[in-house]
Amino acid sequence: MLSGCLASGLRADEPPTLTLLAEVWPPYMMLDDRGEPVGADLDLARTVLLQLGYRTEVKVLPWKRAVKQAQLKEGDAVLDIFYVETRQSWLHYPEEPLSQSGEVLFYPAARPVQLARISDLQGLRIGTQADYAYSKAFLTDPGVIRMPMTGEGNAVKQLHLMMAGRLDGVVLNERVGRYLLHTQGLQDQVRNHLFPLTDDDRNFLAFTHKPGHDQLAIRFSEALKRFKQTPAYQELLARYHL
Repeated sequence: MLSGCLASGLRADEPPTLTLLAEVWPPYMMLDDRGEPVGADLDLARTVLLQLGYRTEVKVLPWKRAVKQAQLKEGDAVLDIFYVETRQSWLHYPEEPLSQSGEVLFYPAARPVQLARISDLQGLRIGTQADYAYSKAFLTDPGVIRMPMTGEGNAVKQLHLMMAGRLDGVVLNERVGRYLLHTQGLQDQVRNHLFPLTDDDRNFLAFTHKPGHDQLAIRFSEALKRFKQTPAYQELLARYHL
């Protein structure tokens, strides 16, 4: 066993490394000035996993590829994934989420969009993100013109398409959308509704179906709950203005 560890480049006394699959989703996951992954939920996940004895590496991918690699067990966990019952066939969800913030509609202040019910969006061109877990009502309404995109920077592209009049609105996570608006200088030109367009607003670190990950999800949840009771957790949130 020892020779096998040495041959693979891992010393017997080194902690195991988990690969986290993630997309850029600020302020929860983003890249710093050196191109290194950082963010509120990423830092939180790494801190708790380190307490459990795991090192981490991050694979930054478009969301569609992150989901696909998780299904193929080409990573150990997916960062900031919503709960969907059918995903349990390839993910182990902890009980405790990393954070809570759902998807809402952003629209230009100069072209207000009314939204009291999903049917209010009928006939409107609404930008969405491919493979996101929106509410069933939003996904199945035949009158809504959903225009999905995927790939790096797609949310920012959609905001600019909206400002150019090519979209009537964009569905984004509320905190992520507000963060992106500030980076683009659009915070005074765009508004958002609070009407939820997701059935569940919890953001999880969910583990793939590799051996032992079912128990790891349980241990992670318990450790995460404990860490959230500490001053260090409040300091982490403050670091990202949350």
